[in-house]
Amino acid sequence: MADDFPPDNSSRDSSFSNDGPQRGVVRSSRGLPLVWLLPLIAALIAVWLLYRDVTEGDIKATILFHSGDGLVAGKTVVKYSGVDIGVVRDFRLAPKAPELDGADGVLAEVDFNRSAEHLLVAGTDFWVVKPEFSITGVRGLETLVSGNYIAVEPGSGGRKRKFVALDRPPAFVRGDGLRVVLKSARLGSLNRGSPVYYRQLRVGQVEDYHLDQDDSEVEIDLFIRREFAHLVHRGSRFWNSSGISVEGGIGGLTVNLESLAALVAGGVSFHTPEAQQQSPLAVNGTEFKLYNSFAAADAGISVTLNFDRGVNVTPGSTLVYYQGIQVGKVSAVKASRNIDGMEVRLLMDPITDDLLSENTIFWLAPPTLDFAGGLNDLLKGNRIEVDLRRGQRSLRTFQARSSAPPMDPRAPGLHLRLTARNPGSLQRGASVYYRRIEVGKVQGMELRKGGDGVEVYVVIEPRYANLVNDESRFWNISGLRATASLNGIEVEADSLLSMVRGGIAFGSPPRARENAAAAKNGDRFPLYSSREAALEEGVAIQIRLPDAEGLKEGAPLRYRGIQVGEITRMRLEPDLGSVRATAKLFHRGEHFARDGTRIWVVSPQIGISKVANLDTLITGRYLALEPGGGALQTEFTALPEPPREDLAETMSRPGLAVILDASRRGSLVAGSPVYYRQVQVGEVTGFALGELADRVYIYVHIEPCYRALVREHTVFWNASGVEVNFGLKTGLQINTESTQALLAGGVAFATPEPPQMGLEVESGSHYPLYPESQPEWFTWSPKIEICGAVEPAK
Repeated sequence: MADDFPPDNSSRDSSFSNDGPQRGVVRSSRGLPLVWLLPLIAALIAVWLLYRDVTEGDIKATILFHSGDGLVAGKTVVKYSGVDIGVVRDFRLAPKAPELDGADGVLAEVDFNRSAEHLLVAGTDFWVVKPEFSITGVRGLETLVSGNYIAVEPGSGGRKRKFVALDRPPAFVRGDGLRVVLKSARLGSLNRGSPVYYRQLRVGQVEDYHLDQDDSEVEIDLFIRREFAHLVHRGSRFWNSSGISVEGGIGGLTVNLESLAALVAGGVSFHTPEAQQQSPLAVNGTEFKLYNSFAAADAGISVTLNFDRGVNVTPGSTLVYYQGIQVGKVSAVKASRNIDGMEVRLLMDPITDDLLSENTIFWLAPPTLDFAGGLNDLLKGNRIEVDLRRGQRSLRTFQARSSAPPMDPRAPGLHLRLTARNPGSLQRGASVYYRRIEVGKVQGMELRKGGDGVEVYVVIEPRYANLVNDESRFWNISGLRATASLNGIEVEADSLLSMVRGGIAFGSPPRARENAAAAKNGDRFPLYSSREAALEEGVAIQIRLPDAEGLKEGAPLRYRGIQVGEITRMRLEPDLGSVRATAKLFHRGEHFARDGTRIWVVSPQIGISKVANLDTLITGRYLALEPGGGALQTEFTALPEPPREDLAETMSRPGLAVILDASRRGSLVAGSPVYYRQVQVGEVTGFALGELADRVYIYVHIEPCYRALVREHTVFWNASGVEVNFGLKTGLQINTESTQALLAGGVAFATPEPPQMGLEVESGSHYPLYPESQPEWFTWSPKIEICGAVEPAK
């Protein structure tokens, strides 16, 4: 094998020889060894990171909080001007921290961005922002999504890394403006953030409040925005408009309220009296006194009213109102120079300054009881009302009226005059309704020249003026409209205010909108007492009554329970022997104004024989009518009692009318029941003596459904009273047809079985009336089909 593969020595180094051992060769190296390159790069990176950490890295600082409530490590951020400048990294407890007066706190470690280094100085304040909801506004709403955060108010001191957080936001308001101080004996409902008003416009807010050095007064710091700072003079007056200020006395009550926000959060208002308009402007730190009200501050506009007679007003209590809003108060009262009137001085709210002109009107208004104002308005006594109007020149002295003006043509809208005999409970300011929607107001009222009525002035709003035409009808809806009966009492009112203040409604006939002309300013309309009287066109009739006992104006005229008219007027006849009633028949009742119509007074009837018309005990008496068929007639004489039905009328009624012959009437009366098997099937309608006066004819009417029960051989007997039978074996037996028959009398009848019963009879048939029944009559049991009978089940 060795011969096949000879050794190859061609690759060996030439330095080696076959004669001896090998020798190493030493060579010299130039440059830095590669093994040092990696440490060098790491050192450069470390230096670069150190430089970046020094120049751009986070700044660590600590903030000591009273509580860690709402703070989350790694999530709660620090914001300045809406930008995140840091984040809370960790917390730890700080027991008995000296900075918190020995109380336990929470120390937060915060990493700040390098850009916030200028904020980390002495004087910088930190606090936690949480959502706050109040009547003055909503703050921190964004925290509902992002969570609570830490806010910053920068300081101006030296470098600092340890801070103590505020337990509430700082009172200082950022921004340029005027800062003044108010001094008051009490704080009231003022709070940080409470608004400051000028003419009810918010111009600033309360920054802070604290006791003065001797703890005798409260100092309130106000911030007025720069654009409103020129409104504050050294002679300006500030008053507390917080909540509701109530002042009371025997002359009345005073209630002051600046706004809903001031009611809850408090508020301050200020004004500069005219005499102080030239005083120097206030500067930062200027002190003012805080008054309880604008009247106490004497900051109102002084106005003088001259009345032509003495009026009952009280300084400090009588108030001035404009459309229900208090705008002033009486400050002084004295007799006029000529002792022919009264001079009243007012302090008007500064917001009325531009409206006190030659077009403004003042008048004295008496107290009213109104659900809108409650009993308080009545207790306040007289008040002064004003109609404020802009004009060409400003006035401070006015000629006042002792009563409200009946109308004001300056008010926009359609002005109408309504004439009424009696306005009811209508008052100035009452509403005018169309389909129960308020469309206008009552401006005032005055007696007509002849004193025979009242003129009511109303104004319809411009947008509703097209609803009134020359055929429109107006009616009074003042107070309540009640309908009473034994079934109950129904009360109707168009609105709650119309119950006390009164009201007017109007409408038009169906086709009036198409054919009638539009109403114009100054048009005159009658004011009706009710809707029925206004919309029902009818006929006037005269009714002569023996007396008017139980009747009154407005009493209805009814036919079968339906009202067809009403009494509009009643007066004594010249001979004093009767009463003449003027009545109006509605359109649907015009056919009653004819010859033959009978009219009578319906009154309650209470007696053994009959009880009827009990509802008139509640609703009062009324007139009932029965139509006639003659010529047109408007003069009638009422009957002394309801008309009785005669034989001819009985015969004409549907059903069966028979005549019973009796020796005497007994206890039967008109309306006495007629029984078949103790079931009432008819009634007694009347009586008459026979031709020879030897008998009594008793007219009986049987209802249509039961006329088949009466046959040729039917027997009738008197069922009045009680039948008493006594025997030793049978005992005492008492029989009566019914309780009603016991009191009012009654008739019963029986029909024999076929073929003895005979045929059906016609109206006018005569039957004898037996004084009592026979026992065999009760055994008769004929099968006679009647209407409405129920078939037996199979």
